[in-house]
Order: sequence, then C-alpha cells, then structure tokens
Amino acid sequence: MNKAGGFTLIETLVVITIIVVITGIVIFNVGLERQNSALLRSAQKLSLDLRRAQNFALSSKDYKTSGIPCGWGMYFNGAGSASYIVFADMAAAVDCSNRDFIRAADSSEDFEVANFETGITISSLSNNLSNIVFSPPEPTVNFIPDQTSASIVLINKNGATRTININKTGFISSP
Repeated sequence: MNKAGGFTLIETLVVITIIVVITGIVIFNVGLERQNSALLRSAQKLSLDLRRAQNFALSSKDYKTSGIPCGWGMYFNGAGSASYIVFADMAAAVDCSNRDFIRAADSSEDFEVANFETGITISSLSNNLSNIVFSPPEPTVNFIPDQTSASIVLINKNGATRTININKTGFISSP
C-alpha cells in the first residue's frame, strides 16, 4: 500500500487555529502596551511641566511684556480633564502683596495649554486641587485649596493609572 505525502485537513486546521490564537494575543497586547506607553509619557510630561514652572519661578522668567510675575503655576480643570494650563501668577501690586495664587479666569495669565495624549485624562486631584503655584525665590509651593502635598492621578482607557505627587518643599515625583 502506497501512502501519499501531505497534511490532513485536521492537521491544517489545528495549525491555523494556533496561528490565529497567537496573532490575537499579540494584537491585543500591542494595543494595551500602546495605551500604557501613552499614560507613562503623559505622566512624565506633566511631571516635567511642573518642574519647568518651578524653574521659571527660580529663574525669574519674564512673562510676555508684563515683566517678572509673582510666580509660575499650573491650573487643573478637575477630574476628567484631558489638559492643564501653565500660567504666570501676576499681581496688580509690584511687591506681589495682593496676589491670590489662582489663574486669572479671563486667561490673561495663561502661558500655554498642554494636552495629554489621546485616551489619557485626569482621574483624580487630591482635595479638589485646582492650582499649584511656585513663588520665588525659594520657590515656595502653594496649593489651592491649601494642603501640605498634592497628588494628580492620570488614567488611560484600560483603567491603568499613574500618580504624580508634589509636596510643599517642591519635590515632584517622577512616574
């Protein structure tokens, strides 16, 4: 009896099934990893922008044509927001005696708006944090509402989170 060489239909279906399962796992993990990488990059950018505002306060950076502000800060629009604003904390008095450590509602103090990557939003802000302001020359850190430290939690579409912490001494955690 002479048997012809080749694969049976069952063997071919088993191999195709294995290939489809492995491909599905890889494709699923690539999408998940892409979201996790976007979350990490957004958290690192937020951390770096906090440090940049802190450095602006230390270096007495000029704001547009208004001169040197009383401080530099970050404004957060609450949980669910996909952006934040870097602003110069200006005051009417030259000695900064009448400052409020809050971003002007008319956007006159806005330096730039920074957006998180697609699918990344703010999950929570400690004690409904809205403003962080660095005041020269140290720079001291002021939180609105007042607190000893603040946490900003970012979340992606898959529910993964990254937390950035900052305290009154100006230490900013890196994710």
